[in-house]
Amino acid sequence: MEANDRLVSLFDALGPIMVGPSSSHTAGVLRIGRMGRIFLGGDPEKIELHFYGNALARTYKGHLSDSGIVAGLLGCPEDSPDVRGVLDTAKRRGIAVSYHPHYDSDRNPNTVDMRLQRGGKAISVVGITVGGGEILMTELEGFPICLRGSEEGILFVSGRAFGDGEIESMLGERPLQVSSSEKEGRRLYTCLLEKTPSAGTLARVRGTDGVAEVFSLEAVLDYKLRNRQPLFTTVADMVRMSEERKVSMARVAMEYECRRSGLSEEEVRSRILRIWRTMKQSVEKGLTGNNDMVAGLVPRDCGKRMMQAVEQGRTAGGPVLGKAVARAIAAMETNACVGCVVAAPTAGSCGVIPGALITAAENAHAGDDAAVDALLVAAAMGTLIAMRASLSGSIGGCQAEIGVASAMGAAAMVHLLGGAPRQVAHGMALAMKNILGLICDPVAGPVEIPCIKRNGIGVANAFTGADMALAGLESAIPPDEVIDALVNTQQLLPPELRGTMRGGLCSTPTAQRLKDEWTRKITASAGK
Repeated sequence: MEANDRLVSLFDALGPIMVGPSSSHTAGVLRIGRMGRIFLGGDPEKIELHFYGNALARTYKGHLSDSGIVAGLLGCPEDSPDVRGVLDTAKRRGIAVSYHPHYDSDRNPNTVDMRLQRGGKAISVVGITVGGGEILMTELEGFPICLRGSEEGILFVSGRAFGDGEIESMLGERPLQVSSSEKEGRRLYTCLLEKTPSAGTLARVRGTDGVAEVFSLEAVLDYKLRNRQPLFTTVADMVRMSEERKVSMARVAMEYECRRSGLSEEEVRSRILRIWRTMKQSVEKGLTGNNDMVAGLVPRDCGKRMMQAVEQGRTAGGPVLGKAVARAIAAMETNACVGCVVAAPTAGSCGVIPGALITAAENAHAGDDAAVDALLVAAAMGTLIAMRASLSGSIGGCQAEIGVASAMGAAAMVHLLGGAPRQVAHGMALAMKNILGLICDPVAGPVEIPCIKRNGIGVANAFTGADMALAGLESAIPPDEVIDALVNTQQLLPPELRGTMRGGLCSTPTAQRLKDEWTRKITASAGK
């Protein structure tokens, strides 16, 4: 399997449902932890974590990455409320956990290397968070691998070569795919199967002459890649398909996911409806104003106060935009206190689409079915962007998060309000190109400053893009070329402006003071 063998799902661009604060550095690393647990065969007795580069290595405390990985290693799902307190749980259970940041590494800055022990067995597992909760497992016991969390099968290390017929006989079935890598005279075989191997199959492989180690492979995602031939890969193709067949963009998005993942239409709509309801719940929780944030660098009731200002007629933008901004901030406050949110496309941008779409649906008196259709369109736009650009702030800046969320939100609102397929595409493009170059500069590390209020700005951008598209205005640069421009901008953005806490707002005296205060707080907490 090649590293670029990747066909993005709608549920990669809109999801996972998770606890905050970061889709890459909390939910993504949790999934990496779950993969480590599967390879280890159960709960670890000792955990040694190595973080690489100037993103994950510097922000792992503020993003609860340490908690996320340990939660995954102990079998927790992405939306588990136990994530925040899992380090205490590990300590009570006598599980030793240590951390080793490597700031000057030239490895991908979202890389974590887990050295795990259980019952006298020690293994090394390396994974990368791709963005928005997506993962790529890159190493097992020093052998290169390429697994994305949706696969099932068996991996085994051998001191000799195995032919296809011998592997099929050993497994008792024809594998979907077999790949291998070699190191120091030994080979690692990755055999992908239709389902998780049985205990009998694992025992048979272990007993085969020449096999030294065996690892079971189980999916950590609840959707798979069933068909590698995409229905479309560009915005232009999606628009053309919708226009030629005279069907909605939501219909085409639905068919894309059913083809890709093998899910039924009912399953896809049910999942999107759960996402929609979780979005609304995240807003409602944030609007209570009772938000116990991880770092507490900002007031805990900004969403509530913004909504009060709207209700009292004290906003310049009027009730529609004001409510949308309040809701976006509220969802982000839920995220910042490790509450349950939807990564859209990331946790750091989880307020934009709920803020925009809840308000637009309310204003248009649209029900859940219309909202689900709008979210299908938003997810499709996010998927097409993710096929070419990064959704990770530490790889591509905040343009990869709030920028993409604004584009998805604009497309959703244009569809909700009856826009034609071409207008949907241009709503996305108008919002996206307006926010190119937006940097990722999380003050002190936690997803609070400027992330929470920046979601409010992202909502305003989404409304502007949607309104221009609905009025018939178009982007002079075609939508697919705008995505190419995003890729270009991400590549040119210096590392100091990609989540490393070294540039932008992070360079200010106030940010340095807050960083020092946060460092003292987490140091004191670690010493307890």
